[in-house]
Amino acid sequence: MGKGLYISKTLGIVGVVLAAGALATIIALSVVYSKEKSKNNENEVKPTGVGTTSVPTTKPSNEPWDKWRLPQTLSPITYNVTLWPRLQPDLTGLYIFTGKSSVVFRCVEKTNLILIHSNKLNMTKEPTLTALGSKPAPAITSYVMHPKKQYMAIHLKEELTAGESYELYTEFTGELADDLGGFYRSEYYDNGEKKVVATTQMQPTDARKAFPCFDEPAMKAVFYITLLHDPATVALSNGVVI
Repeated sequence: MGKGLYISKTLGIVGVVLAAGALATIIALSVVYSKEKSKNNENEVKPTGVGTTSVPTTKPSNEPWDKWRLPQTLSPITYNVTLWPRLQPDLTGLYIFTGKSSVVFRCVEKTNLILIHSNKLNMTKEPTLTALGSKPAPAITSYVMHPKKQYMAIHLKEELTAGESYELYTEFTGELADDLGGFYRSEYYDNGEKKVVATTQMQPTDARKAFPCFDEPAMKAVFYITLLHDPATVALSNGVVI
């Protein structure tokens, strides 16, 4: 008998049946795939030809009041500050203080803007500007508070003269809060009785919370402080008592 491969009749029939079944399965899957592809093509969102619009990024502001550092156009010389803390709450339960301040400064570079620090202070009168030299002071056209960078911007009708000195006067009120910053309130108990103290913490940048000032370490000046208080209380301050 010659060499070869022999398949029984039964095995051959089974193979034909399996092949036919596989072919039927392939045909069925092809039909399903064709239908799904057609369905997906119908639901496909086609481009309309309108391009996407990109939103331009906002450029950083170059305005002086949007910067953290003061411009070098003005230099303070002296401050004369009066503060009156209320050690009893008002009808709304709020502790407040009132004050007034005069700052003498020199104009280093000509400018029509006085930018000075002020944080959580409300002006009770419009600021006034006085020239200390031979030329009159320019008129103040407006003043705007900028809480984000803690500035008060005073806009002038004309420019200040370089080399001349001026005096800026402000009146204001603020909260004597218990927040450990600027001019603030501290409380303690003595034999069960509550005592209220008005005290200060000016460093590093909290002097602006007590009165308008050029609140940067490099802008040093001489201070004259006046404290108004009840005769039953004691007032202490750095410097010579007058």
